[in-house]
Amino acid sequence: MSAHPRGRPGRQPKRQPLGTYPNLLCSDALGGGKLTLFRNPADRPFGERDAYSIVVEWSAPSDITAAYTKAEEEERRLAARHRFAWHPDFGYLSPFPGHCGTGILIEAEVHLEGLHIIGDLPLVLAGLTAMRIAYEGLTADGIRNVAHLFRICNDSAIGLPERKLVERVARAFTQLAEQETAARKVLVDDHPLLFLDSVERALAILRNARLMSPGEYIDLLSPVRLAAIMGFLDGVSRQDVDKIMRHHLEHPDRSQPPATQEEEHQRDNRDAAFADRVSAYFSKVRLNDFALDILS
Repeated sequence: MSAHPRGRPGRQPKRQPLGTYPNLLCSDALGGGKLTLFRNPADRPFGERDAYSIVVEWSAPSDITAAYTKAEEEERRLAARHRFAWHPDFGYLSPFPGHCGTGILIEAEVHLEGLHIIGDLPLVLAGLTAMRIAYEGLTADGIRNVAHLFRICNDSAIGLPERKLVERVARAFTQLAEQETAARKVLVDDHPLLFLDSVERALAILRNARLMSPGEYIDLLSPVRLAAIMGFLDGVSRQDVDKIMRHHLEHPDRSQPPATQEEEHQRDNRDAAFADRVSAYFSKVRLNDFALDILS
């Protein structure tokens, strides 16, 4: 599936001199993940704590096959000491359906802000389901699919031999990263005003909001992260944005919705103090000359 923007029309792209075009790498959309082999010992009761798990991290979809080879080697060493629960018709057995069959789970995190801005995200997510890739977005402060960050993984470990399953997932992950990268290129080349508007609106709210919840903050950082990846911002780096987003994702606000007027007042005070801190942090963040030259 290719990216077909549905936003407002932009200008015809001007040719950029060699070396002045923003880097658009698939690794910026899908940077890595892990592959896990689950094996239940045949001589113990089934339970999550009783399962052996072999975890291998990978840095790009092209590395997934090599990660599986490494996991296989560790599995052979483990099989020399333990007997696994296995059935000739169903493969490896487990009380968890997703761990049966091959017992392979391949997962990653992906940032799909480009596809969201051009309007192709629902189509691409439907394509993932058709390819038997499950996805799960984040919900924070009532915002669904916050920041358009998704955890993706194979939705089944049954139906294919191990190698074919690994290769199919690797192809699907590669295609998804390429789709997001193509969407980002479309934004720069064909719809720069749409991209500018998205980033400038986010920055304006970050600098001027009087109330802000942590979930809204993460969502607003999504187009800012895209601009930072492309080298379009002064005052904040891609590493800074990633650190902020990671902190709030790993330490979510778990407070319950206010049930009384006093609790609502306390929440507003909290969100006001948070907005002041955010405003101070982003007060000097601006699109730089590089961005304006390419996008204006």
